[in-house]
Amino acid sequence: MKVLLIEDEPLLRQGLVRVIERMGLPIEEIGEAADGLEGLRRLAEWRPDIVVTDIRMPEMNGLDFIREAKKLDEKLQFILVSGYEEFEFAKRGIQYGVADYLLKPVDPEELRGCLIRIMAKIEQDRRHSSMGDELQQLQKKSEETSRERLLTKLIQQGGESAAVEQDEKLAAMNVSCREFVVVVFEVELPGLPHRSFLKGDEALLRFAISNVISQMLESSDRQGTLFRHSIYDKELVYVLGDGQSIERSAMKRELEEAMTGINRYLKVEATVGIGMPVRNIGQIHQSYQQAKQALRDRILHGRNQVYGMPQAAGGMRNGCSILAEEDERLVFHLLNDGNASALTKWLGRRIEALVQIESSSFNQLESFCIDFYLLYRKYLLLQASIPEWIIGEVDDMLSWLHGAEDWTEIAGKLAGMTNNLIEHLSRMRHSSNPDLMDEIKLYIDNNLHEPISLQTIADRFYIHPNYFSRRFKERFKSSFVSYMTDERIRKAEQLLKKTELQIQEIAVLVGFPDAAYFSSVFRKSTGTTPIQYRLKGAASSGKEGG
Repeated sequence: MKVLLIEDEPLLRQGLVRVIERMGLPIEEIGEAADGLEGLRRLAEWRPDIVVTDIRMPEMNGLDFIREAKKLDEKLQFILVSGYEEFEFAKRGIQYGVADYLLKPVDPEELRGCLIRIMAKIEQDRRHSSMGDELQQLQKKSEETSRERLLTKLIQQGGESAAVEQDEKLAAMNVSCREFVVVVFEVELPGLPHRSFLKGDEALLRFAISNVISQMLESSDRQGTLFRHSIYDKELVYVLGDGQSIERSAMKRELEEAMTGINRYLKVEATVGIGMPVRNIGQIHQSYQQAKQALRDRILHGRNQVYGMPQAAGGMRNGCSILAEEDERLVFHLLNDGNASALTKWLGRRIEALVQIESSSFNQLESFCIDFYLLYRKYLLLQASIPEWIIGEVDDMLSWLHGAEDWTEIAGKLAGMTNNLIEHLSRMRHSSNPDLMDEIKLYIDNNLHEPISLQTIADRFYIHPNYFSRRFKERFKSSFVSYMTDERIRKAEQLLKKTELQIQEIAVLVGFPDAAYFSSVFRKSTGTTPIQYRLKGAASSGKEGG
């Protein structure tokens, strides 16, 4: 890319040249001109991509220059620089199609952000113009989608065959690199319009982000290929190879710079996870899984950070429980006392203490949650034959654990589990009927008019919905939904025979939201409509009376 600076004050012009040179952007040359006329001459002989111009200059001012320059090159991009008192001129410049507008004195960071956005747009425009027509664009999109799927399969499953052979960059890396590592950028794209990106510019914004990443990470000894995960839309995956060994601390610093660039210049949130290096490109799925695991540390320490897997197996359980024997004694004592408040406070303090440790990981929080679950399970085995009644199975807990976005969600979920457990124990200790399934069945029979669901039962009786559904079917040889539907239809039959209530009234009394839905379910169950059923009943009664 070439940049032309037009400024009539030599010291300011030279200062801007030095500022741009230090930015580290892919700018081949920086040209200079003292006024608009000289700028037009430089355009014809030098053909820059971007022009940074002042407004007030001798011979020809910046606005006249832009108007004439547009005649020479419609694709030329302009950054207009002016003082506060020249705002009306700046508005005219924007009407001429100026890409950005900066106030004096020029802030280097703002200028860098403008240049990055404009360079991304130029590169994107060049790509689009080279395609020629819409058919070629669709073909390229299809090819890129196929490539994303191919590379996604490689990082998900491993193996060298098709992906490495078919992708030019990966094939070159496989020959020249000794170590490989996967870096995952989890990017939260803002809604458009956003800064200089207009509605519909999502592809352009993605390109700008990719450009920042590629510029920061590639070097003479390093090669890399960047692609979007074909399943997880937020993920940009960078497969990086090095001719020597990968120096993790240096790479982490570079990743922090890349992430800071995305945050600062594009105002986009990005979180980075690094996997461990592998020697064989066919093993990069291992590095990808480690990078994904590292990303989960954001649940503890927040977004906009770089997270890397430790060299040792930190955060793994190593056969040791995070909860000590004195913790077990305390938890059992509070459960015996039914002291939910004290137990949830203790639980909250333990999780918060873990989060406050700078080096703590999601693995450690996960281990704590598993140990806590197993501790509750152990206690319940001493109190009841089947602990899943209240706390569910460990897979249920792992499912919501991995779906959490913040550690406070996890603390709240465990607190809810604790409250349910203590409430259930209290009910069990004071109940005269030890059979919970009979108690639930009686509740259903007496409340058919209510909108009862699995979650309603779970919340009322402190029992896990999945486990309840399974136990109910085992006990009564019918699923919860089938039983409730059958009972509602049976009660409706009685009301149709013995009362003169309207169909809508009967529907409400047996728990259906409207008469049409009730009639549909009734007909499916009995083979006749509610009205036909009532008429048959009336005819039968008449015959008996005669």
